[in-house]
Amino acid sequence: MSQLQLARVRLIDSLVHRDGQARLRAGLQHSAVFFAKTCFIYLFILPFRSAIISAAVSSFASLVGSLPTRVSRVIVRRFLGPSWSTTAIDATCKHLLQYHTMRNVLFMAMTEFRKLSEDPDWEFMKRKQSQIALLFGVDDHWGPLSVFEEVSTRVPGIALSIEREGHTHGYCCTEAGSVWVACHVANLIKNQIQIRNV
Repeated sequence: MSQLQLARVRLIDSLVHRDGQARLRAGLQHSAVFFAKTCFIYLFILPFRSAIISAAVSSFASLVGSLPTRVSRVIVRRFLGPSWSTTAIDATCKHLLQYHTMRNVLFMAMTEFRKLSEDPDWEFMKRKQSQIALLFGVDDHWGPLSVFEEVSTRVPGIALSIEREGHTHGYCCTEAGSVWVACHVANLIKNQIQIRNV
């Protein structure tokens, strides 16, 4: 028996002997949520090259998506956390919990991890610098400030910004983050239009 299984057995045993059915039910729900989160994180840490893992994760997402809307919303909210907005939860339930969509997400994740380990195409960025804008976050491990500094040195004319409002890399999961980034992008577009009209 693994340590995790042994801990679960002890938790269930103590809950049954202490406080009865209500505590047991709450403990099992917490344990199930913890187990689901652990499995999800473990699957995302594994290499996405495995077609079997990709199919299994996609099938699980599809299964959750096939449940009644109310049930899938509860599962998604529990799984993703209370910080996600209602809009983000609804979008996840409506669009992400489909087999082929999840397969595409996993494929994108696999190729993104592979591409992130490669050096950027500096020549392409120099040629297209008027069409590229990069936004970095202060604590963003996907776009660290060291990359900001390197890009600003190698491609000095490119539009670079640092988000200092405290939004995370998952900005689109909150209304405040979504609004901030939407306004930022709208301003970038407006500035490009003004430059072209001059």
